[in-house]
Amino acid sequence: RDLGLAELDKKLKNVMKKLDYVTSQFLSEKESWEKKLASVEESWRLKCESMKGQSNGHVEDHLQKNLGEWTLKYEKLKEEHESFRDISDRMIEEKEREIAKLLNANKDLHHSLEAKAAVSKRDNQSPGYIKQDALSIELAEQQILLLARQQAQREEELSQSHRHILALQQEVEDLERENRLHDQQEAMLKAELRNMERSQKREGVDMTYLKNVILKLLETGIWNFLLLILLLIDR
Repeated sequence: RDLGLAELDKKLKNVMKKLDYVTSQFLSEKESWEKKLASVEESWRLKCESMKGQSNGHVEDHLQKNLGEWTLKYEKLKEEHESFRDISDRMIEEKEREIAKLLNANKDLHHSLEAKAAVSKRDNQSPGYIKQDALSIELAEQQILLLARQQAQREEELSQSHRHILALQQEVEDLERENRLHDQQEAMLKAELRNMERSQKREGVDMTYLKNVILKLLETGIWNFLLLILLLIDR
């Protein structure tokens, strides 16, 4: 009987240790994700302010449209993250309540086993008490198995949450990469425009016409074709 109690205590401690580790790891990952999201939000806020300060004339309409698209993407991502965080918090609270119930039940069973062990010893290990102790130990083992199944289920849910975090993080990185590419293309276009303006008098190029063509291509988003035209004209 004593060996049975010791074995049950050992199993319970192992399960709780694993539970604490998984919970700590999940909370750490969630905190890291929230910091990254805050950093991205601040970066986009500064980028939006910079774009607003640099825009002028007809180009302002194009930049404003682009800014609106990025803002919508960001708001959607932020809303999805907030929803995921609420679900994760509720999941943790529910599982902690379930674990607490199982721990209390196991504690009560442990005390019951100790009390019965004392009575059994006093009554010289009567067959009836021995049989009842065996049943009690079996019930305790069932409690441990139930706790282990609850832990396995929680680990799977946390694993799904972790995969969701990685997917959201990848989406943020894709948006950042797309934004950097757009900035590079925009910088190249501005540089080409400045070069053509400097050579306007020398070559007699109608800059009004060129600007209208460029704005039209900007609206359609045909960046590669636009860059090719500008490079040919510049030559």
